[in-house]
Parts: sequence; structure tokens; C-alpha cells
Amino acid sequence: MKLKIAPLLLLMAGLVSCGGNDLKSYANADELVEATKATIDLITPEEFKAVMESDNSFYLIDCRESEEFEVACIQGALSVPRGVLEDEIANQAPQKRTTIYIYCDNGQRSALAASVLPKLKYTDVKLIEGGFEAWQQAYPELVEKEPVRGAVKKAVAAPSGGCGG
Repeated sequence: MKLKIAPLLLLMAGLVSCGGNDLKSYANADELVEATKATIDLITPEEFKAVMESDNSFYLIDCRESEEFEVACIQGALSVPRGVLEDEIANQAPQKRTTIYIYCDNGQRSALAASVLPKLKYTDVKLIEGGFEAWQQAYPELVEKEPVRGAVKKAVAAPSGGCGG
């Protein structure tokens, strides 16, 4: 009896261990970005402008390279380049339940960045469609030229406690 059960158990263990590996391949980066955008929350520049005008607390993350950020950014943005996002985001956005709005120049790097943040326990992440290019065209008056950042950033709500605080 043991001999008949062992192969069955081995087969079941193999199926269970491989079942969670649903890896999809993409022909190129554009295809990967488009597939990623289908899994994240998008917000138009117009919708984000309304957020900016509200009293809601949020983080606005610019994931372009530092050199790009230093030229201009969306007013009030924090610079967290995509290449260091996983290491630096907790320093710039410590409250994981506060909404994060993220952008890059055209929405590609930020789409990939937005897909990573929930894995780091950020609960509400939104991608600004069209990125900085779309924002700059729609709202040039809300573009900050040569931003200077220190310890000053948009105030966020007090920690709520519990997980992700």
C-alpha cells in the first residue's frame, strides 16, 4: 500500500509546488508595461489636480532620475528614482496607508514602480496617466522648476497604528 501512495503523493507535491509560479513572458518592455498598467489604479492629470486641491494627505512620488527631477517636477513631488525605489520609499513615504500618487516622464517606469509598492505593503497606489509630460502640457503653472528639497514635504495624517501604520 505504501508503494502505491508514495508516487501519488510525490505527484501532488510537484503540482502544488509549481502551481504558484505563473510567470508570463513578454516580447518587449512596452508589452510588459501595458500588461502592468492593466493591474494598477490609474488617475488622470485632471483627477490628480482635484486631489491636489483637496485637504487629503498623500505622497506624490516622482520616480524619474534625480537629474530629471532637478530640472522640473510636479509641484510638491518627492524624488525617489525607480532604480532605488525599493530601498528609499520607506524613508520618503513611511505611512503605508497614505495614498501614493506616482509618475515618471511618460508613465512607463512609474507603472512598474506602482506594481512593486503593494508588495512593500503600500495599500493605495495610483499611477498618474501620461506622467510628467501629460501634466506639464495640462498644468504648466503647477510645474515646479529646479525644485529644492530638504526636510520639508506635504504633511500627512498622523499614524493610525496597527499594521503598516
